Formats: sequence, structure tokens, C-alpha cells
Amino acid sequence: MKHFLSNFLPAVLLSAFVAGCGDAPKAPELPPDDGSADFARGQAELEKQNLPAAAAAFESAARKNATNFEARVQVALVNLRLGEVDAADAAAADAIAVEPESAEARLVSAQAAYLKKDYRRALEAFDAVAAEKSLPAALRSDALVGRGVVEMAQNASDEARISFIRAMRANRRSAAAWYHLAVLARDVYRFNEAALEQFEMASRFSDPRDARAKKLSRDVLPALRKAIASASARKPGADKRDLAAAAKLLAEGEALQKKKMIRGAIKKYEAALKADPLSDAAALKVATLVALNDKTAAGVDKALGAYRTVIDQQPQKQANYLAAARLAYENKRWATAAAIMDRAIAHDPENRQTLDLLIASLQKAGKTKQAECWKAYRAEVK
Repeated sequence: MKHFLSNFLPAVLLSAFVAGCGDAPKAPELPPDDGSADFARGQAELEKQNLPAAAAAFESAARKNATNFEARVQVALVNLRLGEVDAADAAAADAIAVEPESAEARLVSAQAAYLKKDYRRALEAFDAVAAEKSLPAALRSDALVGRGVVEMAQNASDEARISFIRAMRANRRSAAAWYHLAVLARDVYRFNEAALEQFEMASRFSDPRDARAKKLSRDVLPALRKAIASASARKPGADKRDLAAAAKLLAEGEALQKKKMIRGAIKKYEAALKADPLSDAAALKVATLVALNDKTAAGVDKALGAYRTVIDQQPQKQANYLAAARLAYENKRWATAAAIMDRAIAHDPENRQTLDLLIASLQKAGKTKQAECWKAYRAEVK
């Protein structure tokens, strides 16, 4: 072996001398480690849902590259998912230091502030992003959703509702906006029909692979449909509906109404409603005729009760809400009018007539703060 090496080395050195004018060969220099491999590893671990490993890889990428903005954002996002809020907050601050104008980094920072219950900082950050008209609508919508979530945490239900509506208007396909609107409708306002509509929209615009989307289709939507059907079935007399008798009485009432025999027509319509307590046609006849012909307090009560039945059966129809609320408003039942409009807004938050009557009713009912919130939103609805 020694003999072989002694013969081999001079040949190598001679070759080097000829090629390099006498300099010994140098090992090729490796490029500096900029963390690219760590970042790629972090993405792979994230794809596998291995969050601790992903966080470690992204953190390594950030350490190796002082200007790697995306690595810092990913560190923040993964730590949020891990529940490491302080680490997420610090990483978001680092990302903002690299790119101070980044809306994405500011949104992550705001989310961390919310989780730390620093609501003032969270609101300021969400508001700043939402106000930047040059940003994509989807980002501004996300900021408005964030604002609404903070307001929910502070029990500011009207403000939260308006924030989610604004988010939905900025981005009609925002699953988060529809979802949080639905949560408010179901859990705070008890407007189950509106909540069902909104959860369905959230489901439509969600990634079907998302855990929340799966829960919506598997649990939330079936449970809500069951609750609505159960509430309808519990209405007095609903288990003994006589559709044929109701139809006959309704026709008789219409015949009497054509002959201007209003009292007789009302009695027939009331009998039709008794035969079928879920008849929106009979309930609407009772509501409109009684409202026009009986101005007593008892008459107003009867008309409003009939309108409630109509609204329960036709929750999307704004005309019924408006008629009922106007009747209440004209009879100085302003809190009742506001409550009716509150439910109407859940189905159509962009109806100008509904918004105007809601605001007027709230003002008359002495709910000035709520009225001002809706008035500010109303100014945006052209």
C-alpha cells in the first residue's frame, strides 16, 4: 500500500501543477445555508400535520435568514395552531419588522393579541387592515371577521353582527363571515331559520377537507334542521292539522271578503287558522284584516300574533316583517317593532327599508347605542 501511494501521489501533484500553475486544488465552496432546505422541510411537515416539527423547521429557516418574511409568518401561524400564543406573537412581530406593511403579518399579530385578551391592540390592528382600501377584498374581509370575533368576546353582539355583515359584503364567499353570523343568529338572537341559511352558505364556501366544514355537514346543519322542525311541530294544534277544512274555510272567507262582509271573513280566516295553525295564508289574512279593522289593543295583539305565524312560515319574506313592524311602530310598541326588524335583518341585512325602520324603532325605544351602530352601517348601504 505504501508503495502504491508513493507512486500515485506524485502523478496527482504533477497533474495539478500543470493545470493550476503549481497551486494545490481547492475544495469547491458551498453556498451559505440560507434556510431554504429548512423551510421546505417545514412545508412538508405541515402537509403531514406534524405541527411541532413544522414549527422547529420554520424557526430554523428564520434564524438562518434574517429577511425571510414567510418563514416568520409560518412560525407564527403554526404556533397559533399549537396554542403557543406568546411564541406566535413574537414571530408575528418579527415578520412585521421585516415587512411593516404586510397585512397578513398584522392579521396574525391581531389574532395573537385577541388570544392574549389584549382586545384593544387586536381591534386596532384589525381596523387598520380593514380600512386599507388598496388591499384585496378578501384580506379586508378577514380583518372584519377578526374584529367581529373580538366584539363577540366583549359581548358587543350588535357591533359583532355588523362587523360580520360588513365582512360578508366585502367578500361574499367568506366562509368565516357566514359562519360567525350564523353562530350569533343561533346562539345569541335565537333566529334558527336565519342561522340555517348562514351555516349553509358557510358550508358552501368552505374547503370540504376543513374540520369545520366536516362538522357543519355532519353535526351542525342536521341538528339545526331538526330543531326547526321540532319547534314547528310543538306549535299548539300542529299535530292535528286539518288541511282540507282549512282550505274550505279559507275559500269561504275570501268569498265573504269580496262581498265586503269583513267580520264574517275574519271569523272564517280565524277558523281556518285554528284548523291549520301552520297556514301562512290564513294567518296573513287574519293579520291584514284585523290590523285594518280593529284598532283596539286586543286587535293589535291579535294581528301581531298572526303576523308572527306568517313570519315563522315565511322567514325570508321581508314584506311580512315590514308590515308587522309598522303596525307595532304605529301603535307605539317600539321595542316590539325593533325586535321584529332585528329578525328581519338576519335574513336580509341590506334591505334599506328594514334598516331604516330598525333604526327608527331603536331610537324610539331608547336604545341609542344600538341605533347609532346600525345608522353607521346604514350609511354604507346605497
